[in-house]
Amino acid sequence: MDDDNNLIELNSSSSSSSKFYKEEIKKKNNKFFTKLFSTLLLVFSTFILGIVVSFSYIFLKYKMIPNYANKSITSTSVGDNNIESTNDLIKSVIEAVRPSVVSITTLTENKNFFNIPIQYEGSGSGIIFHKTTTDIYVATNYHVIQNASKVGIGIRDNPPVPAKLVSKDPNSDLAVISVNYDDLIKEGIYDISVAKFADSSNVNVGDYVIAIGNALGEGITSTFGIISSTSTDITTKTGDLNVLQTTAAINPGNSGGALINLNGEVIGINTAKIDNTLIEGIGYAISSNIAIPIIEQMMNNTNPATLGVYVSDIHQDNSNYDEIAGGALIVDIIKNGPAHKAGLIPNDIITSLNNTPILSSKQLVEEMKKYSSSDTVKLKILRNGKVKIIKVKLYQNPNSSTSF
Repeated sequence: MDDDNNLIELNSSSSSSSKFYKEEIKKKNNKFFTKLFSTLLLVFSTFILGIVVSFSYIFLKYKMIPNYANKSITSTSVGDNNIESTNDLIKSVIEAVRPSVVSITTLTENKNFFNIPIQYEGSGSGIIFHKTTTDIYVATNYHVIQNASKVGIGIRDNPPVPAKLVSKDPNSDLAVISVNYDDLIKEGIYDISVAKFADSSNVNVGDYVIAIGNALGEGITSTFGIISSTSTDITTKTGDLNVLQTTAAINPGNSGGALINLNGEVIGINTAKIDNTLIEGIGYAISSNIAIPIIEQMMNNTNPATLGVYVSDIHQDNSNYDEIAGGALIVDIIKNGPAHKAGLIPNDIITSLNNTPILSSKQLVEEMKKYSSSDTVKLKILRNGKVKIIKVKLYQNPNSSTSF
């Protein structure tokens, strides 16, 4: 009986142990499958990530980067096309305007130390601005034809044709000369191109410009630059000027030539550069809005009155003029001109003309336009601090008629 009970207890213990072992095995199996699942998930994730990275690399290498490079190349090509278009534009503008810019040659007579006559050749440029059935008219700088005994113009690289002086305005450094059609025909020149002038008030700093002229007397050439100032005051041998400033190279011989915009229009008449080897990229041109009214005045008045003086404004930084409110300072006298014959001398200051106060050289120039070559005017001047009244009989300078 006891053995049976023991057997029963043993069986009961065996049953409990078996159950315990089964639960332990189940737990171990669950842990194994959990680890296996985690491992498989990690492997799968790594595999998917590898595929994504690989495809991304292939996509970037063979699709995105080549497309970007192609776009960059296309953009560069567009830039090149723009450069080519600009070059073509500049070429076409120069070709269109060049025939209206002429080369000017001058012959000036002087005497050497032994009083022997010597002839000097000079060069400059001009712009054809008007033509009639008998003549063509050329605008240039006064200093180009100053004191010249003979002047000729060359059109399209043809030999020079004799020119005549129509009128001049020394204080604005402008002059008008003309050439007869018959003389042009003799040289085989039939087609004349007239330049178109533009409103220079529309010119801005940074605008592209081209200077065309007879640089160094070697024929018509062109230089390219920008407008660096639309209003600069300079003092030249012929007076004070308000000018355009440009980086386009303006060299000896360019004076009187055209400064044009990219529309092929004249916005200025090249007139000067700073005479200093340490300075480059500074050239000057009389703006079209200043030049045109003066040229029109010269065309309408071919018998201008003249004092025969070169004048400048009084600069207040000069201690000699501290107490002078204004006036026109005579910087030079034309020999045997009206002022010279009346006794005026350099450094005289003109303070009034026929009782009209003169405050600047520009005002004197404007007042003189009211008088004809047969008038006599009364000038009030200051000389060495003393006031003098001088009467001057005006007349037409022999060099401002229709011949040199």
